[in-house]
Amino acid sequence: MKKNAKWIIAIFAFVLIATTGYSQTKEKIEKANSKKNVVFLAVTDGSKMLTEVKEMAAKAQKKYPKSEVIAMDKSDKANGALVSKYGFGGAPMPMILVIASNGVVAGGYSLQQSTPENLVGLIPTAKQAQALLAFSEGKTAYIVLYKKSMKDKAAAVAECNKAVAGIGGKGVVVEVDLDDKSEAEFLDLLKPEMAAKETHVLVFNGKGQFNDEFKAPVQSATLVTSSRKVAKSGCAPGACGSGTSGCGPK
Repeated sequence: MKKNAKWIIAIFAFVLIATTGYSQTKEKIEKANSKKNVVFLAVTDGSKMLTEVKEMAAKAQKKYPKSEVIAMDKSDKANGALVSKYGFGGAPMPMILVIASNGVVAGGYSLQQSTPENLVGLIPTAKQAQALLAFSEGKTAYIVLYKKSMKDKAAAVAECNKAVAGIGGKGVVVEVDLDDKSEAEFLDLLKPEMAAKETHVLVFNGKGQFNDEFKAPVQSATLVTSSRKVAKSGCAPGACGSGTSGCGPK
């Protein structure tokens, strides 16, 4: 499986600060996500170019109606916790972050780099969003690639669940049907063997680094060992703006 820069995301640190401004912005995002909507977060440093960045986000929203535009002022101290959580303290302003329907940041671009098309292009599939959320929480992800015709899938999933228990619950199992057209973009990133006859399991560690790929049958002990490996590159899944580099599944 070849590398793909879109499969790189920074792990965000979260510091809880109970302020009214933070709460209001947080609640807006959570309300949008509760309706299964993606959020285009238009971020400015003060009011400069607020109109322009909101207009760009609105153009992306028109291309992806199941979404909402929310504005945020980075310079407002009340938003300090969100700046820390989303990790864009040193990013060029203004910018637009794409927040998936499950609340995980899928990526972002500066206003100068943004187009409606590339913003929509950052929206992850449902299964990809599950994996990205796991990485943002420092959890291992066991990605199970299968077809409904594969009789070894249930056993592979069971071993993955045992592995999650073996690492103290700090992991998730993400099941991806190779024939699921709604996951085509995610599968295009993973580059699996589409003609495979056996279920495959991809292991990403808690830093989001791709460690190993296994064909079924696979044992939970093997999966646990793989999840504890740390690659020297330090790369992690997801993209937060163009030019981000790192590694993904090969």
